[in-house]
Amino acid sequence: MLKGGVNDAKGGNQSLEGQVFFSDRTRESSTDTTTRRNLRSKPRDYAQGNGINTSNAHSRALQHRMAQIILHALNSGKTLPSNAMAPSVSVADPEQVPAEGAAWLQRFLHASYINKLSGRNFIGTPLDEHLDELKMPGSITLRSGEQVSELRGEDLNRFYHQAASELLRSMEDGKAPYLGMLNQGGIVPLVFGFEKINNLATHEIKYRMGPKQYSYQNKEHPLSGSQENGGKLKELEVRNLDDLATLCLGCAIKGIDLPTDLVVRVKGQRGEKALYLDASQTAMFKQKLAAHVVEQAGDQPLETLELQQLQRINSDIRAKNLSEWLPV
Repeated sequence: MLKGGVNDAKGGNQSLEGQVFFSDRTRESSTDTTTRRNLRSKPRDYAQGNGINTSNAHSRALQHRMAQIILHALNSGKTLPSNAMAPSVSVADPEQVPAEGAAWLQRFLHASYINKLSGRNFIGTPLDEHLDELKMPGSITLRSGEQVSELRGEDLNRFYHQAASELLRSMEDGKAPYLGMLNQGGIVPLVFGFEKINNLATHEIKYRMGPKQYSYQNKEHPLSGSQENGGKLKELEVRNLDDLATLCLGCAIKGIDLPTDLVVRVKGQRGEKALYLDASQTAMFKQKLAAHVVEQAGDQPLETLELQQLQRINSDIRAKNLSEWLPV
Protein backbone atom coordinates (compact mmCIF):
# COMPACT_ATOMS: atom_id res chain seq x y z
CA MET A 1 0.00 0.00 0.00
CA LEU A 2 2.94 2.34 0.56
CA LYS A 3 4.91 1.58 -2.58
CA GLY A 4 2.22 2.64 -5.03
CA GLY A 5 2.68 1.88 -8.72
CA VAL A 6 6.46 2.08 -8.81
CA ASN A 7 6.67 -1.68 -9.37
CA ASP A 8 4.74 -1.51 -12.64
CA ALA A 9 6.27 -3.97 -15.08
CA LYS A 10 8.35 -2.08 -17.62
CA GLY A 11 11.76 -2.00 -19.21
CA GLY A 12 11.87 -5.49 -20.68
CA ASN A 13 14.52 -8.04 -19.78
CA GLN A 14 17.13 -5.33 -19.22
CA SER A 15 15.18 -3.80 -16.34
CA LEU A 16 14.98 -4.59 -12.63
CA GLU A 17 11.76 -2.61 -12.32
CA GLY A 18 8.65 -4.69 -11.97
CA GLN A 19 10.26 -7.03 -9.45
CA VAL A 20 9.18 -6.77 -5.82
CA PHE A 21 12.39 -7.51 -3.95
CA PHE A 22 15.91 -6.32 -4.69
CA SER A 23 18.88 -7.93 -2.98
CA ASP A 24 22.23 -6.20 -2.68
CA ARG A 25 23.98 -9.00 -0.78
CA THR A 26 24.30 -11.17 -3.85
CA ARG A 27 27.55 -11.46 -5.75
CA GLU A 28 27.82 -8.96 -8.56
CA SER A 29 29.18 -11.50 -11.04
CA SER A 30 29.60 -15.26 -11.11
CA THR A 31 33.36 -14.94 -10.49
CA ASP A 32 33.06 -12.80 -7.32
CA THR A 33 33.77 -14.43 -3.98
CA THR A 34 32.28 -11.70 -1.76
CA THR A 35 29.09 -9.66 -1.62
CA ARG A 36 28.99 -6.53 -3.73
CA ARG A 37 30.57 -3.27 -2.67
CA ASN A 38 28.63 -0.16 -1.62
CA LEU A 39 26.09 -2.28 0.20
CA ARG A 40 24.04 0.70 1.46
CA SER A 41 24.62 3.30 -1.25
CA LYS A 42 23.01 1.35 -4.09
CA PRO A 43 19.69 0.77 -2.28
CA ARG A 44 19.74 4.43 -1.24
CA ASP A 45 20.13 5.51 -4.86
CA TYR A 46 17.24 3.32 -5.95
CA ALA A 47 15.06 4.46 -3.05
CA GLN A 48 15.24 8.04 -4.35
CA GLY A 49 12.98 6.88 -7.19
CA ASN A 50 14.68 8.90 -9.93
CA GLY A 51 14.64 7.89 -13.58
CA ILE A 52 14.17 9.13 -17.13
CA ASN A 53 10.70 7.62 -17.62
CA THR A 54 7.45 9.34 -16.67
CA SER A 55 6.64 6.27 -14.57
CA ASN A 56 9.45 6.65 -12.04
CA ALA A 57 8.44 7.25 -8.41
CA HIS A 58 9.98 10.74 -8.14
CA SER A 59 8.16 11.91 -11.28
CA ARG A 60 4.83 10.41 -10.28
CA ALA A 61 4.88 12.04 -6.84
CA LEU A 62 5.55 15.42 -8.46
CA GLN A 63 2.95 14.83 -11.18
CA HIS A 64 0.41 14.41 -8.39
CA ARG A 65 1.52 17.60 -6.65
CA MET A 66 1.48 19.66 -9.83
CA ALA A 67 -1.96 18.33 -10.76
CA GLN A 68 -3.11 19.52 -7.32
CA ILE A 69 -1.64 22.95 -8.07
CA ILE A 70 -3.41 23.19 -11.44
CA LEU A 71 -6.78 22.15 -10.00
CA HIS A 72 -6.41 24.48 -7.00
CA ALA A 73 -5.79 27.42 -9.33
CA LEU A 74 -8.67 26.60 -11.68
CA ASN A 75 -11.11 25.89 -8.84
CA SER A 76 -10.14 29.22 -7.25
CA GLY A 77 -10.86 31.13 -10.45
CA LYS A 78 -7.20 31.97 -11.03
CA THR A 79 -5.65 32.20 -14.49
CA LEU A 80 -2.97 29.63 -15.24
CA PRO A 81 0.25 31.35 -16.37
CA SER A 82 0.85 30.64 -20.05
CA ASN A 83 3.77 30.35 -22.42
CA ALA A 84 4.05 30.61 -26.20
CA MET A 85 3.84 26.86 -26.77
CA ALA A 86 0.96 25.59 -28.91
CA PRO A 87 1.25 21.78 -28.95
CA SER A 88 -0.93 19.38 -30.89
CA VAL A 89 -2.59 16.57 -28.92
CA SER A 90 -3.90 13.57 -30.85
CA VAL A 91 -6.95 11.87 -29.36
CA ALA A 92 -7.75 8.39 -30.66
CA ASP A 93 -11.19 8.32 -29.05
CA PRO A 94 -13.14 11.59 -28.62
CA GLU A 95 -14.94 9.97 -25.67
CA GLN A 96 -11.62 9.53 -23.87
CA VAL A 97 -10.37 13.13 -23.91
CA PRO A 98 -9.73 13.25 -20.11
CA ALA A 99 -7.59 10.08 -20.20
CA GLU A 100 -5.70 11.15 -23.34
CA GLY A 101 -5.29 14.64 -21.90
CA ALA A 102 -3.93 13.20 -18.65
CA ALA A 103 -1.34 11.17 -20.58
CA TRP A 104 -0.28 14.32 -22.47
CA LEU A 105 -0.17 16.38 -19.24
CA GLN A 106 1.97 13.71 -17.59
CA ARG A 107 4.51 13.87 -20.41
CA PHE A 108 4.46 17.68 -20.50
CA LEU A 109 5.06 18.11 -16.76
CA HIS A 110 7.77 15.44 -16.77
CA ALA A 111 9.71 16.97 -19.67
CA SER A 112 9.18 20.66 -18.89
CA TYR A 113 9.56 20.72 -15.11
CA ILE A 114 10.16 17.44 -13.30
CA ASN A 115 13.30 16.53 -15.26
CA LYS A 116 14.65 20.01 -14.49
CA LEU A 117 15.68 21.62 -11.22
CA SER A 118 12.62 23.90 -11.38
CA GLY A 119 10.42 20.91 -10.60
CA ARG A 120 11.74 20.74 -7.04
CA ASN A 121 10.29 24.19 -6.31
CA PHE A 122 6.85 22.60 -6.10
CA ILE A 123 7.72 20.02 -3.42
CA GLY A 124 6.25 20.68 0.00
CA THR A 125 5.16 24.25 -0.71
CA PRO A 126 1.64 25.76 -0.55
CA LEU A 127 -0.45 25.09 -3.63
CA ASP A 128 -0.38 28.69 -4.86
CA GLU A 129 3.16 29.68 -3.86
CA HIS A 130 4.92 28.88 -7.14
CA LEU A 131 1.97 29.05 -9.53
CA ASP A 132 3.69 31.75 -11.60
CA GLU A 133 6.50 29.28 -12.40
CA LEU A 134 4.09 26.65 -13.76
CA LYS A 135 3.53 27.99 -17.25
CA MET A 136 1.12 26.01 -19.44
CA PRO A 137 0.70 26.24 -23.24
CA GLY A 138 -1.50 29.20 -24.20
CA SER A 139 -3.32 27.11 -26.78
CA ILE A 140 -3.65 23.44 -27.73
CA THR A 141 -4.70 21.91 -31.05
CA LEU A 142 -6.84 18.85 -30.42
CA ARG A 143 -6.86 16.30 -33.25
CA SER A 144 -9.23 13.34 -33.52
CA GLY A 145 -9.22 11.70 -36.93
CA GLU A 146 -10.08 14.43 -39.40
CA GLN A 147 -11.51 16.69 -36.69
CA VAL A 148 -9.24 19.53 -35.59
CA SER A 149 -10.07 22.13 -32.95
CA GLU A 150 -8.00 24.81 -31.28
CA LEU A 151 -8.52 25.22 -27.56
CA ARG A 152 -8.16 28.63 -25.93
CA GLY A 153 -9.66 30.48 -22.99
CA GLU A 154 -12.41 28.61 -21.15
CA ASP A 155 -12.23 25.62 -23.50
CA LEU A 156 -8.53 25.27 -22.73
CA ASN A 157 -9.14 25.63 -18.98
CA ARG A 158 -11.79 22.91 -19.21
CA PHE A 159 -9.30 20.64 -20.97
CA TYR A 160 -6.66 21.30 -18.28
CA HIS A 161 -9.20 20.66 -15.50
CA GLN A 162 -10.27 17.33 -17.02
CA ALA A 163 -6.68 16.25 -17.67
CA ALA A 164 -5.42 17.23 -14.21
CA SER A 165 -8.42 15.57 -12.51
CA GLU A 166 -7.82 12.31 -14.38
CA LEU A 167 -4.07 12.43 -13.68
CA LEU A 168 -4.74 13.05 -9.99
CA ARG A 169 -7.20 10.16 -9.87
CA SER A 170 -4.81 7.69 -11.48
CA MET A 171 -1.98 8.69 -9.13
CA GLU A 172 -4.19 8.33 -6.04
CA ASP A 173 -5.59 5.02 -7.29
CA GLY A 174 -2.17 3.45 -6.91
CA LYS A 175 0.14 4.81 -9.58
CA ALA A 176 2.13 7.07 -7.24
CA PRO A 177 3.91 6.06 -4.01
CA TYR A 178 1.62 7.04 -1.13
CA LEU A 179 4.31 8.60 1.06
CA GLY A 180 5.41 10.82 -1.85
CA MET A 181 1.87 12.16 -2.22
CA LEU A 182 1.49 12.56 1.56
CA ASN A 183 4.76 14.50 1.57
CA GLN A 184 3.49 16.97 -1.06
CA GLY A 185 5.53 15.61 -3.95
CA GLY A 186 8.70 14.73 -2.05
CA ILE A 187 9.86 11.10 -2.12
CA VAL A 188 10.51 9.45 1.26
CA PRO A 189 13.37 7.01 0.54
CA LEU A 190 13.38 3.86 2.68
CA VAL A 191 16.00 1.11 2.78
CA PHE A 192 14.91 -2.21 4.28
CA GLY A 193 17.28 -4.69 5.90
CA PHE A 194 15.99 -8.28 5.91
CA GLU A 195 17.26 -11.51 7.35
CA LYS A 196 18.51 -13.96 4.73
CA ILE A 197 15.84 -14.67 2.14
CA ASN A 198 15.74 -18.10 0.53
CA ASN A 199 14.60 -19.17 -2.95
CA LEU A 200 15.41 -15.90 -4.69
CA ALA A 201 15.48 -15.90 -8.49
CA THR A 202 18.53 -14.52 -10.30
CA HIS A 203 18.34 -11.92 -13.03
CA GLU A 204 21.26 -10.85 -15.20
CA ILE A 205 21.56 -7.48 -16.88
CA LYS A 206 24.20 -6.79 -19.53
CA TYR A 207 26.21 -3.60 -19.14
CA ARG A 208 29.02 -2.21 -21.28
CA MET A 209 31.59 -3.39 -18.74
CA GLY A 210 30.03 -6.85 -18.57
CA PRO A 211 27.00 -8.58 -17.03
CA LYS A 212 25.87 -8.18 -13.42
CA GLN A 213 23.60 -10.45 -11.44
CA TYR A 214 20.68 -9.42 -9.23
CA SER A 215 18.37 -11.45 -7.04
CA TYR A 216 14.65 -10.77 -6.74
CA GLN A 217 11.21 -12.07 -5.94
CA ASN A 218 8.32 -11.56 -8.31
CA LYS A 219 5.69 -11.70 -5.56
CA GLU A 220 4.88 -9.77 -2.41
CA HIS A 221 7.25 -10.34 0.50
CA PRO A 222 5.68 -10.12 3.99
CA LEU A 223 7.61 -7.91 6.43
CA SER A 224 7.37 -10.71 8.99
CA GLY A 225 9.04 -13.14 6.57
CA SER A 226 7.72 -16.64 5.94
CA GLN A 227 8.52 -20.13 7.15
CA GLU A 228 9.54 -21.21 3.66
CA ASN A 229 11.57 -18.22 2.52
CA GLY A 230 12.66 -16.51 5.76
CA GLY A 231 13.42 -12.83 5.28
CA LYS A 232 12.03 -11.13 8.37
CA LEU A 233 12.40 -7.33 8.34
CA LYS A 234 15.11 -6.46 10.87
CA GLU A 235 16.23 -2.91 10.08
CA LEU A 236 14.75 0.16 8.41
CA GLU A 237 16.88 3.09 7.32
CA VAL A 238 15.36 6.54 6.91
CA ARG A 239 17.04 9.70 5.72
CA ASN A 240 16.10 11.77 8.78
CA LEU A 241 13.52 12.05 11.55
CA ASP A 242 11.22 14.05 9.27
CA ASP A 243 10.97 11.05 6.94
CA LEU A 244 10.44 8.72 9.89
CA ALA A 245 7.50 10.90 10.95
CA THR A 246 5.98 10.77 7.46
CA LEU A 247 6.40 6.99 7.40
CA CYS A 248 4.74 6.59 10.81
CA LEU A 249 1.89 8.88 9.76
CA GLY A 250 1.42 6.96 6.52
CA CYS A 251 1.37 3.65 8.38
CA ALA A 252 -1.20 5.02 10.83
CA ILE A 253 -3.44 6.17 7.96
CA LYS A 254 -3.18 2.84 6.15
CA GLY A 255 -3.45 0.68 9.26
CA ILE A 256 0.00 -0.86 8.80
CA ASP A 257 1.98 -2.04 11.84
CA LEU A 258 5.74 -2.18 11.55
CA PRO A 259 7.40 -5.01 13.53
CA THR A 260 7.78 -3.99 17.21
CA ASP A 261 11.38 -5.23 17.37
CA LEU A 262 12.42 -3.27 14.27
CA VAL A 263 15.67 -1.32 14.54
CA VAL A 264 15.35 2.10 12.92
CA ARG A 265 18.54 3.53 11.46
CA VAL A 266 18.51 7.30 10.93
CA LYS A 267 21.16 8.05 8.32
CA GLY A 268 23.96 10.34 9.49
CA GLN A 269 24.02 13.81 7.94
CA ARG A 270 27.21 15.33 6.50
CA GLY A 271 29.53 12.66 7.78
CA GLU A 272 27.86 12.23 11.16
CA LYS A 273 27.34 8.76 12.56
CA ALA A 274 23.97 7.13 12.02
CA LEU A 275 21.48 7.15 14.88
CA TYR A 276 19.98 3.79 15.85
CA LEU A 277 16.58 3.74 17.53
CA ASP A 278 15.53 0.69 19.51
CA ALA A 279 11.95 -0.48 19.99
CA SER A 280 11.29 1.72 23.05
CA GLN A 281 12.60 4.88 21.36
CA THR A 282 10.55 4.22 18.24
CA ALA A 283 7.46 3.55 20.36
CA MET A 284 7.93 6.89 22.19
CA PHE A 285 8.36 8.69 18.84
CA LYS A 286 5.12 7.15 17.54
CA GLN A 287 3.27 8.08 20.76
CA LYS A 288 4.33 11.73 20.40
CA LEU A 289 3.26 11.71 16.76
CA ALA A 290 -0.12 10.17 17.62
CA ALA A 291 -0.73 12.82 20.29
CA HIS A 292 0.05 15.59 17.80
CA VAL A 293 -2.25 14.03 15.19
CA VAL A 294 -5.11 14.02 17.73
CA GLU A 295 -4.52 17.75 18.30
CA GLN A 296 -4.83 18.36 14.55
CA ALA A 297 -7.55 15.89 13.56
CA GLY A 298 -9.58 15.71 16.76
CA ASP A 299 -11.90 12.72 16.90
CA GLN A 300 -11.92 12.22 13.13
CA PRO A 301 -10.34 8.89 12.06
CA LEU A 302 -7.32 9.53 9.86
CA GLU A 303 -8.62 7.35 7.04
CA THR A 304 -11.68 9.62 6.70
CA LEU A 305 -9.67 12.81 6.11
CA GLU A 306 -9.04 14.25 2.66
CA LEU A 307 -5.50 13.92 1.33
CA GLN A 308 -4.93 17.69 1.49
CA GLN A 309 -5.82 17.65 5.21
CA LEU A 310 -3.35 14.81 5.76
CA GLN A 311 -0.72 16.70 3.78
CA ARG A 312 -1.13 19.70 6.10
CA ILE A 313 -0.78 17.49 9.18
CA ASN A 314 2.37 15.92 7.71
CA SER A 315 3.82 19.33 6.84
CA ASP A 316 3.15 20.65 10.35
CA ILE A 317 4.81 17.62 11.94
CA ARG A 318 7.91 17.90 9.74
CA ALA A 319 8.28 21.57 10.75
CA LYS A 320 8.83 20.58 14.40
CA ASN A 321 12.10 19.78 16.17
CA LEU A 322 11.50 16.04 16.12
CA SER A 323 14.64 15.19 18.10
CA GLU A 324 12.64 16.37 21.12
CA TRP A 325 10.30 13.40 20.57
CA LEU A 326 13.07 10.94 21.38
CA PRO A 327 13.79 9.90 24.99
CA VAL A 328 17.22 10.94 26.21
